[in-house]
Amino acid sequence: MKVKLLLTILGSILFINCSTEKDTTTSSLALLPGNVPVIVKINDMDTFLSEIDGNEILQQIRNSKDISPLIDMLKPLGYMKSPLGGYLGLMEEGNNSFGFVYIPVDSIPQVALDSTLNKSVESISKGDFKFIRYEVDGSAFYSSVIQNKEVVGSSEAAIESVWKHVENETPVKGQFLKFDKIGNPAKSAQIWLDLNNGRNLLNRVFGEESETGKEKYSDWLSLDVSLEKDVLLLNGLAIVNDSLPSFLGLFSNTGPLSNKTNTLAPNGLDSFISFTFTDFKNFSKNQKRFFDDTGTRDSLFTAVEEIGIGQMDTNRVLLLKAYGTANISDYIQSIQTSSMEYQGSEITELGKDSLLRQSFYPLVQDFEPNFACVMENTFVFSGTREGLERFIDSNKSGQTFDKSLLFENIKDLITEESTLLSVANSKGIEGNLNRTGLGSLSHLFKNTDLTEFLFSSQIVSDAGFLHTNYLIKKINATGTKSGTLEMFKVQLDSDIYLNPQFFTNHRTQGKDIVVQDQDNVLYLITNKGKVIWKKELESAVQGKIHEVDIYRNGKYQLAFTTNNRFYIIDRNGKEVAPFTFKYDGGNLNPLAVFDYSNNKNYRFVVTQGAKVFMYNNEGKIVSGFKYTNAEDTITGAPQHFVIGTKDYLVFKLANGLLKILDRVGNDRIKIKEKISFSENEVKVHQNKFIVTSKDGLLHEIEPTGKIGKSNLQLNADHGFDATSRTLVIMNDNILSIRGKEVTLDLGVYTKPTIFYLNDKIYISVTDIQNLKTYMFDSQAEPIAGFPIYGASAIDMTDMDNDKKPELVLKDQDNSIIVYKIQ
Repeated sequence: MKVKLLLTILGSILFINCSTEKDTTTSSLALLPGNVPVIVKINDMDTFLSEIDGNEILQQIRNSKDISPLIDMLKPLGYMKSPLGGYLGLMEEGNNSFGFVYIPVDSIPQVALDSTLNKSVESISKGDFKFIRYEVDGSAFYSSVIQNKEVVGSSEAAIESVWKHVENETPVKGQFLKFDKIGNPAKSAQIWLDLNNGRNLLNRVFGEESETGKEKYSDWLSLDVSLEKDVLLLNGLAIVNDSLPSFLGLFSNTGPLSNKTNTLAPNGLDSFISFTFTDFKNFSKNQKRFFDDTGTRDSLFTAVEEIGIGQMDTNRVLLLKAYGTANISDYIQSIQTSSMEYQGSEITELGKDSLLRQSFYPLVQDFEPNFACVMENTFVFSGTREGLERFIDSNKSGQTFDKSLLFENIKDLITEESTLLSVANSKGIEGNLNRTGLGSLSHLFKNTDLTEFLFSSQIVSDAGFLHTNYLIKKINATGTKSGTLEMFKVQLDSDIYLNPQFFTNHRTQGKDIVVQDQDNVLYLITNKGKVIWKKELESAVQGKIHEVDIYRNGKYQLAFTTNNRFYIIDRNGKEVAPFTFKYDGGNLNPLAVFDYSNNKNYRFVVTQGAKVFMYNNEGKIVSGFKYTNAEDTITGAPQHFVIGTKDYLVFKLANGLLKILDRVGNDRIKIKEKISFSENEVKVHQNKFIVTSKDGLLHEIEPTGKIGKSNLQLNADHGFDATSRTLVIMNDNILSIRGKEVTLDLGVYTKPTIFYLNDKIYISVTDIQNLKTYMFDSQAEPIAGFPIYGASAIDMTDMDNDKKPELVLKDQDNSIIVYKIQ
């Protein structure tokens, strides 16, 4: 594939840094030898050099070992002054090498060597051909004045080829002359490529030929160069000869359409490609002419007007958008082996068949369409059932690719209609290039660190021309549309029992995830979605898992109870001595952890029936704590609050008593009235204890012992959460936030949860019947991007310390999902 030099030519000139002065201009293109397949026309040398020097992308490309020979070869350009720019041509030379010549526009001397350089200068004559050999710091180059231009070249042979070209009056390639006329002089440079005659040169530049890029890309390319600090944009024209095979020739006599599959493809993709056709029959004719060995084709796909290809890791999904669906539906039914329902959509399992690959070759390769579903007028195929489930999830939650960070970064830089549109991050760039005809570039990018960048290409077929647009830019979240971005999913070995929650990783200072499945297996998962370890417990975790640092050294442990044990487990999954403690009879409540002075001198409170066990960091019973037997069975985990300077320990009892004690277990507030407690915890709001009852009352208890009641007419299964200033109540489908009510769809809702992150309050609730997770701010305004697909209450934190919160929740019965709020 011939387009490798689109970017590497620029990267090779990074070292140039010289000052120039303007002079009169003279045409110089005619001096370039006829065997030059690649030309860089430099319009403004000062601007071009400044842009190259400040471009982060070219700095990364320059560090790639694959183009170091090219960089070394072009080093002499750094010793030149060229006020009005000129023409840089690359050419093949003998012995599997390559060279360059530079023809300036002006007539003043070009080579200007600093007196401090270690150099030698030798004048040489070969008959009428006179030239100068320079050697600077061990690198040699040559110059010769030809038709009043000081021509600079990488070798004697390169300079002599210019001289012979002039002597023989060889004409310049006509297409290069046309490119010279239509180039945009406002751009600092253009790149022109004769792709019919450049394969050997490009193979020599890169030292190998890509297996995925054997087909020719196009016949000619002319590209304007635009460089900013973190943006590289090449846009222009591609020209194809309809009688010769090429990748872009597939789209001859087809017109562009508005890309739609990006509104269906799932968010979080590493790569997305869309091909459109105004006339699929013409595309099929081009296929037959260029790739006549692809086997049988069928007319059933003639209604297809767009192909979308999405990839995440190694999983791909293929979308066929059609204006007529009957033929394709019949085809799917004819190879169907079974079907299943998923969230109201039918997923069809397919038998082995090569017709789809043959019909869309080479756009679709190395893909097995094992499963299919239909969404609107689009047929969706995947190699795995999970791929289609992810697709359906994304569509139901509105988490589609057009809302992704990748697409947000390019949408203002592309036209509305495309023949080909692609975008990829660094993980997806190799596959993206291979599927868009640019496979030979993938080797370069594979060895270049572009982690923070995206690659995008757009081709628009119009009136016999192909308008091209190639872009590399830094992925920038600033100024992009707010919303949610799916980060990753993790599938467990069994269905989830304990909802996922975050846990601090003391090594990274980020957050990992802990979750338990129904087989009592506990998982620790990184914030990249990798399972670190699994540990099987004897029974299910009760309530939440607490994060503690019992050694006070910044290394955190997991503390929790199961049905009959109290565990503390370190980050490696090992039990911490002297814990674990076993309790005969089981039936433990969730663990409570108190840290009175926030100094990690913990009190671990285990309750079993009416018994209370309070332990210190060493696993010893705290002898000074008196409340070791309650008046009745304790329900739920005890709680600790601070109001003013006083500590309050709160226990709810099955007989309706609310015990409020001090640190040693004495009554701090005596409450005689009994409450039919709801399933909600006690909270402190406006310096009062608040708790709700099954009969819909809100009880408020002041530190003085005064009790007030408000009849909120709550249903027995209501939920509430509160902070010192914010009260949130979920009753039926009415969510009340600080007295402001929001009516949600009818459903079955979890208790609301309040989170405070980065000086902002978030309130979340999940409809577990309709699988929607909602998020609001403290003013009851919805957070952009919600609701999302979700099957449980969430946990929320800034897991990677980028000031953008993440949330984790149950996805499917046996998988978790992590979203980022942008």
